[in-house]
Amino acid sequence: MFFNTKHTTALCFVTCMAFSSSSIADIVISGTRVIYKSDQKSVNIRLENKGNNPLLVQSWLDTGDDNAEPGNITVPFTATPPVSRIDAKRGQTIKLMYTASTSLPKDRESVFWFNVLEVPPKPDAEKVANQSLLQLAFRTRIKLFYRPDGLKGNPSEAPLALKWFWSGSEGKASLRVTNPTPYYVSFSSGDLEASGKRYPIDVKMIAPFSDEVMKVTGLNGKASSAKVHFYAINDFGAAIEGNASL
Repeated sequence: MFFNTKHTTALCFVTCMAFSSSSIADIVISGTRVIYKSDQKSVNIRLENKGNNPLLVQSWLDTGDDNAEPGNITVPFTATPPVSRIDAKRGQTIKLMYTASTSLPKDRESVFWFNVLEVPPKPDAEKVANQSLLQLAFRTRIKLFYRPDGLKGNPSEAPLALKWFWSGSEGKASLRVTNPTPYYVSFSSGDLEASGKRYPIDVKMIAPFSDEVMKVTGLNGKASSAKVHFYAINDFGAAIEGNASL
């Protein structure tokens, strides 16, 4: 059973894709990311209903397309139970299992997204007769990193191994960032310091053994003696400070 997230009558869906639980949504996920190590048979995720009403909750994983219908997504994981009712002030454990239905790289991490959609119960028809009603269903997504056993290096040190270079053209500044490690690197923020000023960097998650180009806002062209300041997110969701000279 899957709820149609695009065509559900009388519900206005608000999508909350954040690395921390929404202050409006009632369902809270324990943690801001999931690390699934290849030697684990399963990983449990705890959901808590902090609200005052029972909720129906749908859980699933996707490969990055947040508009894909759950029933049309193929991933090598199962989420059990896929649909559950969580009473007010109670919780539910979701078990994730790697099915190996799709072969994943063994020399680097793979990333997926774990989704939770909370749907409020239908209101009493008599109580809402002749009234306009707007119900909101909140969706939260967090990243799941599948980590093969035996990867070289330490994931906590991956942000410090990044290589930063000037890029850009036509007078617009940007940075090319190279990730030589087998781990994904995610950021919470970043800026470039040049001539006593700070310029925000449009930070992006960098896949293993790949490059990303990040725009620098407010800076035209290269600057001498510039320095990058960033906060990367570790396995526990904490922001770790890092710096790099250009």
